[in-house]
Amino acid sequence: MRVLFSGGLGMPAVLRLVLLARAMQAAGNEVRFCCPARARHRVVRAGLVPVLAGPRQFGRAWRPDLVVHDPLCPDSAAMAAESGVPTIGYLPYARPPLSPRPTVWIDPCPPPLRERPEPGAWQVRCDAWELPGRPAPRLPALALTPRVCVTGAPAGSRPEDRRRARLFRRVAEGVESLGLQLLELTGDDHPWSLLLPGCVAVVHGGDEGVVYAAARFGVSQLVLPAGEDERRAGARLEQAGIGRCLSDDELAGDPSMLRLRFHVAELVNGGRALPEAVRLGLAVARMPQPADLVADIEALVR
Repeated sequence: MRVLFSGGLGMPAVLRLVLLARAMQAAGNEVRFCCPARARHRVVRAGLVPVLAGPRQFGRAWRPDLVVHDPLCPDSAAMAAESGVPTIGYLPYARPPLSPRPTVWIDPCPPPLRERPEPGAWQVRCDAWELPGRPAPRLPALALTPRVCVTGAPAGSRPEDRRRARLFRRVAEGVESLGLQLLELTGDDHPWSLLLPGCVAVVHGGDEGVVYAAARFGVSQLVLPAGEDERRAGARLEQAGIGRCLSDDELAGDPSMLRLRFHVAELVNGGRALPEAVRLGLAVARMPQPADLVADIEALVR
């Protein structure tokens, strides 16, 4: 069976597709993978064959039997619609997917974090493929004090980027002023299995990849949302009891250091967030892995 995978611009979404693509290839299927240029080296290192052409152009020429695509990427969604074969889409966390609907949804979101479950969606654990042997950022030495990870600070030059970058710096300063270990990360592609087991809280901007990574490892979360999608993501973390999200009022001004320190200290030392996050991590560990879906996926084209 020929299976065409097509990822969008977000690295975390591409790395989730890589896990399923590897499982399909290991089961004897012929797999090709369309993705942005910056992710192609990851696809190659994963033992997959990347596609240099655009997904629509390649799909017309290769004629796959099945398409697995990112439903937030217009080219991927259009290619899937044109293929005339069964399609599979990974259900997004916060942002509404593009139409048309795939034949089957795969939902990597842990049920406590899903706002409106999709009937009939196939559950899968929210893992992402990590590059083997990649050096991890230098971690603080082991100590009795809790470690807090801060990631997702914008690096752009727009006024709103500079304002949010200042906010992330203030949070980092607040972490250190509480006597906690600080781990600051840049970029959107990290070996979470090495970084998060030693952390008790993660501060981020609401990115889906970080939400899922923290959920897998039972880590509480503080969200500094960049927009409506991230705000919705943060609200669901609050509803599930595993995190906090700064409100519009807090973001509109310049949050006081005292208030930021309170949010961090609450996640680390008090309230129900930490035990709820640990329980969520245990629940995620019991969810199906990508390899568990292979037989049902192959049955779609029989």
